[in-house]
Amino acid sequence: MIQTYRADIRGARMDQPSKMENLQFAQGILRELRQKAEADGEKLLTYLIDMAYLEASDRIRAHWIGTHEHESRRAKG
Repeated sequence: MIQTYRADIRGARMDQPSKMENLQFAQGILRELRQKAEADGEKLLTYLIDMAYLEASDRIRAHWIGTHEHESRRAKG
């Protein structure tokens, strides 16, 4: 089957998740894994997963701030 790809105005494929979507997906999976590891009493594993979760959260926040700063600069002209 041949697949055709549509591009949005920035040239990214519309059928592929964005960086933000990938980060949010990873964050959600890490949250679930952390809860399971904690429930099983796996302290070290819980800690390591928590560190990865916090890193994903920081990157989401940084991406969000960068996007909104860019938009506010454009609005100011």
